[in-house]
Amino acid sequence: MTAFVSGALALELQPHSPTRWIAAYYPMVTTPAGRWADVTWVLHQCLLPATPAPVEPARWLEVRSPDPAHPNYAGHRAWSEALAAGYVAARAAHDAENVEEPLSAQDVQRLRENTVVVPVGQLSEWVLDDLQDQTTPIHR
Repeated sequence: MTAFVSGALALELQPHSPTRWIAAYYPMVTTPAGRWADVTWVLHQCLLPATPAPVEPARWLEVRSPDPAHPNYAGHRAWSEALAAGYVAARAAHDAENVEEPLSAQDVQRLRENTVVVPVGQLSEWVLDDLQDQTTPIHR
């Protein structure tokens, strides 16, 4: 059970090569800790047009519109048309796969109360602890 943020998608821009970037779209979900990208569900990915600018660190945006002139894309005018087209493709993928009925207010409240948010740094610790528990011999 998830509570998706209506119309909003998380957009990750990351370097692909020295002059190319890749855009990945994820659904936004509401959790007790706030709104987050559901990185377990890649809705759409696309290679962006080449740019002469040097590659910078990855960055995240929240996008809500298929209009390339929308303020969401203001910092990325060279890519605005490609990013807006990616938004349309990602929304179509989301809508095609997410056929569940919208959650009731009670279900959203239950989801918030029962959701555990694991900080990214702790996730690897949890996985390592689980693996260690599975490989530790049992002494009788």
